[in-house]
Amino acid sequence: MNAKILILDDEPRMCRLLELVLKEQGYTIQTAADGREGIICWKTWQPDLVISDLKMPNMDGLEVLRYRNAHFPSTPFILLTAFGTVKTAVAAMKEGAFDYLTKPVDHTQLRDLVARALEEYGPRRNQRMIGSSATMQTLHKEIALAAATESSVLIIGESGTGKELAARAVHDAYGGKNSPFIRVNCPAIPTELLESELFGHKQGAFTGATKDRRGAFVAADGGTLFLDEIGDLPLTLQPKLLHAVEQKLITPVGTTTPKKIQVKIITATNQNLENMIDDNLFRQDLFYRLNTLTMRLPPLREHKEDIEELAHFFIEQFRRKNGGPAIRLTSEALARMCSYDWPGNIRELGNVTERGCLRAENGVFTEEILPKKMIAANKDANTDPATTAPLDLIGRERKLILQALEQCYWNQTRAARQLGITRNTLRYRIKKFGIRKS
Repeated sequence: MNAKILILDDEPRMCRLLELVLKEQGYTIQTAADGREGIICWKTWQPDLVISDLKMPNMDGLEVLRYRNAHFPSTPFILLTAFGTVKTAVAAMKEGAFDYLTKPVDHTQLRDLVARALEEYGPRRNQRMIGSSATMQTLHKEIALAAATESSVLIIGESGTGKELAARAVHDAYGGKNSPFIRVNCPAIPTELLESELFGHKQGAFTGATKDRRGAFVAADGGTLFLDEIGDLPLTLQPKLLHAVEQKLITPVGTTTPKKIQVKIITATNQNLENMIDDNLFRQDLFYRLNTLTMRLPPLREHKEDIEELAHFFIEQFRRKNGGPAIRLTSEALARMCSYDWPGNIRELGNVTERGCLRAENGVFTEEILPKKMIAANKDANTDPATTAPLDLIGRERKLILQALEQCYWNQTRAARQLGITRNTLRYRIKKFGIRKS
């Protein structure tokens, strides 16, 4: 039982007591004295469960809960409260808290509640949308909006941006963990079997149909049907899907009797469906039905400020899966990661991080163990033709400004401070040299 638990309480004796009780159960524990300190730990340590006191200085338990809702909605959250604030704790459960415990804490109740929370949330512990940037905060708001309605949702984004994770996040907020989530990967199923896979079939409907099959729509009844890579759906099946989405009725292959279903439809694609419509590869009426709400998942190069948080998450995920000591990511390796464009997006970052963890010596993840193509790409990106001429002061100044911006994740205030100039001066030079975030 290797789950990680973060405890937030400004009373050292309470923190110590909870830590001792839970360590006896095999959990790994970290503690923090207030909400702000706890959030810093949360970002880097990625706990599986958080226990927080309600009343704390600097940032109280409700503020921490709201942070959890915005950034880590899949992490169970338990509040500690005194008898006089039970009503507040009960209200907090409506905001997403898993449960609450009153002080003094009963040890048996604590152990049981923690075990139940981890059991219920366990299957989704690694299915989180990581990132605290403004881009990711906007995405979390879009997920909440998509979950607040029965309307169809279309998720667009490059390969590796986490479209299935986004779909699961919408499902969790819409139908909850106890309702079905059925995924169909459209291009992975042979065309001749896809209709049966979606709508089911009657025994004897075709050669090989030796028994009834209910299909993905019926399996997802009362929950969510996620159609991945919808752009690969054959034209011949698109009218039947349109009818199912519009009427909430499906007709299994080999029957004439329609079945009523109640399913939230989420689709995803890395293709431009509007271009496919122009090329007569996708039906316009189906497109309009599927994109009632559209969510665009940004490529990683558009929110590089999340790379550090993502990298630490993948490193800790590797350590948890494989055991062994903690792995430290050096600042040089992180700088290389942050200046790379990640054409494979978050999936590529996860793969690179895992391979780096395997090669890390003495628990240190250095830039030398990053793929050669990353280092070469960084060198190419930092090579400005204007800087190759001797005594090219303008070129050198441009390069220094670009390096400072990249090291500060394009935070202009921090970059200006590092360069020893004012922010207005930095903004003027950015415009003068035509520097743009890649």
